[in-house]
Amino acid sequence: MKLLLPLLTLVAVAKALIPLQIKGHRFIKPAEDAREEGEVFFIKGIDYQPGGASEYTVENHVDVLSDPEACYRDAYVLQQLGINTIRVYTVDPAKDHDECMTIFNNAGIYVFLDVNSPLGNESINREDPASSYNAGYLYRIFSVVEAFKEFPNVAGFFSGNEVINDAHSAEVSPKYIRAVQRDLHKYIEAHSDRAIPVGYSAADDIELRAATWDYLQCNIDGEDDDLSKSDFFGLNSYEWCSGISNWQSSGYAKTRDTFKNTSIPIFFSEYGCNTRRPRTFDEISDGLFDGLSDVFSGGLVYEYSEEANNYGVVEISSSGDIEYLDDFSNLQDQYQNAPIPDISEADAEEPELTSCDADGIKSLYSEFDPDFDLPEFPEDAEDLLENGIEDANVGKLIDNLEARASNYTIKNADGDEIEDAVVSFADANLINSQTGLTSSTTGSTSASSTRSSTATSSASSSTSEDGASQYQASLAGLSAAIFLMVNMFI
Repeated sequence: MKLLLPLLTLVAVAKALIPLQIKGHRFIKPAEDAREEGEVFFIKGIDYQPGGASEYTVENHVDVLSDPEACYRDAYVLQQLGINTIRVYTVDPAKDHDECMTIFNNAGIYVFLDVNSPLGNESINREDPASSYNAGYLYRIFSVVEAFKEFPNVAGFFSGNEVINDAHSAEVSPKYIRAVQRDLHKYIEAHSDRAIPVGYSAADDIELRAATWDYLQCNIDGEDDDLSKSDFFGLNSYEWCSGISNWQSSGYAKTRDTFKNTSIPIFFSEYGCNTRRPRTFDEISDGLFDGLSDVFSGGLVYEYSEEANNYGVVEISSSGDIEYLDDFSNLQDQYQNAPIPDISEADAEEPELTSCDADGIKSLYSEFDPDFDLPEFPEDAEDLLENGIEDANVGKLIDNLEARASNYTIKNADGDEIEDAVVSFADANLINSQTGLTSSTTGSTSASSTRSSTATSSASSSTSEDGASQYQASLAGLSAAIFLMVNMFI
């Protein structure tokens, strides 16, 4: 009878990889059948930018999602860690991302993408945001949307990262962040087959973060169709240091109190203080998925590969081979044993409309300018918004992609080579759109806590249909096997 238990469990936990939705302050992973309840989704993630942002230059647009061999390598490693989400800071929208995004999709990994880059006029200038908010900049961020809008495992777009990080930027930049979010939402509504969440990643600044969050989560004029508000809020936080901090000394208790009334999902877009190494990541079991779990939706550890700032969990050699660092096994243990709450979609709180309170925001940080009179959309970019990027590079999933090992060598922390490092493609992950959609269920899904829109997958129908048939066939075969085994014991 012991053989039956794993098989029965496998049937129960198999899940399709459907585009994430939002309900109140929770991410929802929908059920394969739209008539059934989904589940609250918690991020067990890592920030993924091998080589660092400095590798992306005018001469060489290094794009980690355009190197399939490296993606095969890293998808295997990420699966060993128990990762379900990555964040990628910089991409080149002109490059081919189909194979890498398919690898991560089939491996069961969602992707958050920053729309900006370190290059000139490809991000908002926090010192003088008006100078960078123009048609050229909008062409850049709309091109990123075009390149990734068809991938069902895109969890969301970051409109900015730490744009507000001091008194001056808090005075001049906030309204430009909301303007960018408005523009991204409008473009997605006009040119994407599904709603894709848009949010912001905030700096690790205790004084600034509450005001920044409150400014971005509220609805201007109390209107529920406010396109400029954030769908989610990422917080870069390095307060809890392994072997040094605890719930109280880390400030996690205060963090929970600050954000306890959030109306949108909040998660750590970066975390993992490295004051003491190897990191034990006890903030995962003792903080993030413990005292913070009723408010936060998980987080992304900084970061995957070892760079000059010493935050990596793997070392990538100049030849592309990988060796696990001591941090790797500690993070693996924490993520694989994390006490993640099991919450059904029905138990997630209904979204609440939060009206903007300029005086209240100002009281949180006196230098913050809660200006809700947003910049007008640039006239010379109207054609971009109305007609879309001409001849845009639009990616899509690849059918029948092989699950295989990469050509790189992967070694554990003891220096031993790992044999057969083959990434796993679960049949369930090939199912990227819901069945059972009706006029009542289509339009009940949401990319925002207070804006309803269709969340059907934009993956090719052939991929979804093939994946569904493969998945149903595997379940049928498994059920038959279970039936035969049960009868052997009767």
